[in-house]
Amino acid sequence: MFIKHSSPSRNWISAWTLPEMLLGVAIFGISGMALSSVYIYSLRSFAALTNYANLDRENRYAMDVLTREIRQAKQVTSYATNGTSALTIINGDTQTVTYTFSPTTKQMLRQVQGGETQVLLTNCDLLNFSLYQRCPSNGNYGIFPTATNNWQQTVKVIQFTWKTASSLPNAEVNSENVQTARVVIRKQQDD
Repeated sequence: MFIKHSSPSRNWISAWTLPEMLLGVAIFGISGMALSSVYIYSLRSFAALTNYANLDRENRYAMDVLTREIRQAKQVTSYATNGTSALTIINGDTQTVTYTFSPTTKQMLRQVQGGETQVLLTNCDLLNFSLYQRCPSNGNYGIFPTATNNWQQTVKVIQFTWKTASSLPNAEVNSENVQTARVVIRKQQDD
């Protein structure tokens, strides 16, 4: 028995030609650019989603603090809505608490008279307070604007609206969150 060595075939040794190489590089380049653009889009979307989640968490905390304290308020002593918005109440613990917003600092602050100052929101673009009274009419409690001469005695409902925004660094993505609520003062007695 003997082994016959065959000569190598031409198809096994053949190499790529220049047009085949250029076509392969072009297909690889196009698919690489498509994958990289999907990757970058996914990263930006994830960052925007994280941004929305952070805004939502901060807004939810501020809404909880504000709602809880307004519901337990004994009296609304003052408010302002021009430029710097402010609301001052006497809370359930008989402390004077002021919620303020300044467009220059873009912060909503909670200040206890003679005590602490707490930043509730940052990147706040708008804060507005509206005061209402509840007048029983045929067993239906409607909400109406407060009387102008003795509004401290008639205010029973406070509506507040704010808007926060946050942008990602080096991106055109801007996340906005608008919160609004009407809160009924429970501790204040109707006259």
